[in-house]
Parts: sequence; structure tokens; C-alpha cells
Amino acid sequence: MTRPIPTVDLRLPDAEAAAAVDAACREAGFFYVTGHDVAPALTQATFDAMAAFFAAAPDFKERYHIRHSHPHQRGYVPLYEEHLGEDAARDCKESFDLGVDRAPDHPDVVAGKPFAAPNVWPDLDGFRETVEAYHAAMIALGDRLVRLTAIGLGLDADYFDEAMSDPVANLRLLHYPARSRPDDMTGCGAHTDYGFLTVLAQDDVGGLEIEGDGGAWIYIPPVEGGFVVNLGDLLTRWTAGLYRARRHRVTGMSDRARYSIPYFLDPNVDAMIETVPTCRHLPGADAEPVSAGAFLQSRFDDTFSYREKAPAPLASEGPEPYVAPQ
Repeated sequence: MTRPIPTVDLRLPDAEAAAAVDAACREAGFFYVTGHDVAPALTQATFDAMAAFFAAAPDFKERYHIRHSHPHQRGYVPLYEEHLGEDAARDCKESFDLGVDRAPDHPDVVAGKPFAAPNVWPDLDGFRETVEAYHAAMIALGDRLVRLTAIGLGLDADYFDEAMSDPVANLRLLHYPARSRPDDMTGCGAHTDYGFLTVLAQDDVGGLEIEGDGGAWIYIPPVEGGFVVNLGDLLTRWTAGLYRARRHRVTGMSDRARYSIPYFLDPNVDAMIETVPTCRHLPGADAEPVSAGAFLQSRFDDTFSYREKAPAPLASEGPEPYVAPQ
């Protein structure tokens, strides 16, 4: 089968896998990864767990609304409360977001550090255990991809280790409802991702498209047992544009619901992003360094419509809201 983007087999030795990552990043900004260590049974169990959550009653899901954890991006986002595209359309999807789980007394939580917070866990049997296991598997896979990226750029394998030592490692569980009427809604508007890279699991419904160099949209089908990886804006800045984040979207109409799981691997919030040594000869290499945390927060604040509303009170039986210390 001809694939529209390159494939990187992680069973290759590091030097060969890194060369394949480098070529894919230069040419496409998207690639499949196969030969990884994430068990297919774990991925399927995660899809099953998230489907159970999204099938729950609206008032149950509302208990876990993401506004209760702002600005830390934990919890449920209902339909039409996210806006990733450049037009006025809201995204026709709902999500459940989590990150690295911090205890309430963790120093970063006590200090109110951005994106440092306890996760929100719905009261569903097996949900937490399954999703935590999948998140841990993504963290391990992301670590390998970061090191391969460094090698591919001609840097030491540990070049990014300091900036990625305590990353904003967010997982999103996404549900796109079935639609049986003409497609006048956007599943997910055209956008680039914000950070270092994203690892995406798709179900067999598909729907992901990337923007080609001529502006045409290219369908990226699911590959059994594989993930889709794409680059983020901060990696574009790190490489002075050598590696370019590519716009992508989810459109189309299906009589089946679609589920996907993007894992967003972003740098430490206090990391300063400046051009890596092997890219300093490129145009744009003299761009001002940018704080990863400030950049990420500005992008999140532009995306979610719940930021335009006053927080609603929690249901009495729901979890206590997390409030960052002042």
C-alpha cells in the first residue's frame, strides 16, 4: 500500500531510525511510526474506556468540565467549545484532557506553575488505570522520538534532555460524533500543533487531513498498529524552519463516531526555545528566544471558548475544583 507520508520503523538501529525521522521532518512534517513498544491491546482498551466516558449523560460529563482546572488543561471539553481553525466555526468534537499527574502538595502545584496540577478522573470503573497506562506508554515513546530527533539534527542524543526533563505531556481523548446530514460543520479546524511533536492514535474511521505544499488537502489513513507523528510550532522555532509544523484538520461526514488520541509532547514551561547549533546558518535563525510556557499558554487561551464565560458552579456530587494558589 502506498502511504501519503513516510514511515519510520522504530525497530531500526538508532542511527538509521534517526536518519528516517530527519528525512520525514524535512520533507513532510508528518510520518507514521511502526515497530514501537505500545501494546495494541492497551491502545484498544484506551479507546474502549474513552468511548464509555463520552457515552455518559451530559450532566455526568459536565462535572469534570475543564474550566474548573483553568489554566492547567484538565478535564472535559463539550462540543463546540474549542476553535482551532481560522474561520468562525467551532469544532464539532468533545474531549477529555489530562497531563502529568501532580499531587495537590507537589511544589509546582503549590507554586501555581502553569500546567502543573492534579488530573481529573471520572468515576468510571477502570478508566483511570487504563488511561494512566496508555499515558505512560506515550511518555516512553515520546522520549525515544525526542532523542532520535536530536541525532537526526546532528546533535548529541541528549541535546533536548534539559528542555524536556519535565515536559508538558498532555493527552487528549477525542470524540467526533456521527453525522448523517450534509457536512456544514468542522470536526477540527485547520491548525498547527503548539509544541515539540504529537503522537496520534486513530480508530479505523479516519478523517485526518494535512495541507500539502500547494494548498491541497491530503487524507492520512489509519495504519493498523501504527501512530501518526507530526511536528509542533516550537520545534519549527528550534530548527529555524528546517522542520516545519504542517497544518492539519479533521473534516468529512460519517455515520460512525470517530475517536482519536493525540499525545502532545511539549517542552518544560521554563524552557527557552532558541535555534539549535546545527540550524544557526538558516534564515530566521536569529529569531528572539521564546518561553515555552508563555507560548503554550497564549495558544491555549486563544483556542477554548470556555475562557469567554464565567465559571459555572460544580454539581454538588462532582469533584472539588482545582484553584491555583494566588
